[in-house]
Amino acid sequence: MTLPQAWALSQKWYGDRLDPDFRRPAADEAREIFESVGLTGSFWSLG
Repeated sequence: MTLPQAWALSQKWYGDRLDPDFRRPAADEAREIFESVGLTGSFWSLG
């Protein structure tokens, strides 16, 4: 993971963390987030 990927991931993963309606992304949503920042491969597929 590059630094730009880590930054993009953190913005997408935690960007709405303080929202009262926040919920953790479901597995399929997490995979979409990972893919959107260029994180692919078996590690990022979540099993």
